[in-house]
Amino acid sequence: MDDAKEGFLLIGTTMIVLVAFLITILAVMIIYRRRKLEHAKEIEHINERFSHELLQTQFEVQQLTMQHIGQEIHDNVGQKITLATIYLQQLQQAPPGIQQTIYNTIAILHESLSDLRMLSKDLTDASFLDTDLFRLISNECAKIEASGACAISLKSNVDYIDASNAIKSFTLRILQEFLQNSLKHAACSNISIALHHDSNGLQVKAEDNGRGFTLTPAKGNGIGLENMRKRAEMIQAAFSLSSIPGEGTRMLLQIPAHTLNR
Repeated sequence: MDDAKEGFLLIGTTMIVLVAFLITILAVMIIYRRRKLEHAKEIEHINERFSHELLQTQFEVQQLTMQHIGQEIHDNVGQKITLATIYLQQLQQAPPGIQQTIYNTIAILHESLSDLRMLSKDLTDASFLDTDLFRLISNECAKIEASGACAISLKSNVDYIDASNAIKSFTLRILQEFLQNSLKHAACSNISIALHHDSNGLQVKAEDNGRGFTLTPAKGNGIGLENMRKRAEMIQAAFSLSSIPGEGTRMLLQIPAHTLNR
């Protein structure tokens, strides 16, 4: 009888020890998993902070570079074109056969000087920092409309889009690249831009009715398109470009809400 009691006691003790051991292992696994998740979140937070700092640094370097180029255009290139125009004006008494050529050259130089001054103003304009993204895109559309190069329309569900300076800069450059390609290569007569801003972020759609093209590896790796993709990656935005020959080209840029004011 005593042997039976001792046997039951031994079995009970063994079961208790085994259960305690299993509970300890389970607790260790739970603690390990929790710490692993905390570590992963910490790494993600560090990466996001690094990405933000890198984006801000790149934006600041870009702004300094653009301001330097703009100043050089204003102080150096503009001055040389002005001087060349003065020299040509001194040739007003040239033989009649070449007077028209001189007049045409002077007109081209004046036009080039005007374009350079406008470019210099755009590159050095500090008001960019105080203008919201909707207004910047609206101003870009107004420039194209004023040039008469192409009809352009802008639709938006909001009239103000708050975003960090870096996001404004990268978004505007991506859109400008699309617009330049549409005007220079697509032979389009109409461009439409649609903006949609809500709690999920910002969606930018742009479309032209140009000749379109077939997306091939060669075209897909073009400098312009590659720059657009890289800029989108820098701001953690989804970017896509589609085109069909004879049916125009479409661009979609989707910026998540958590990066808009980063």
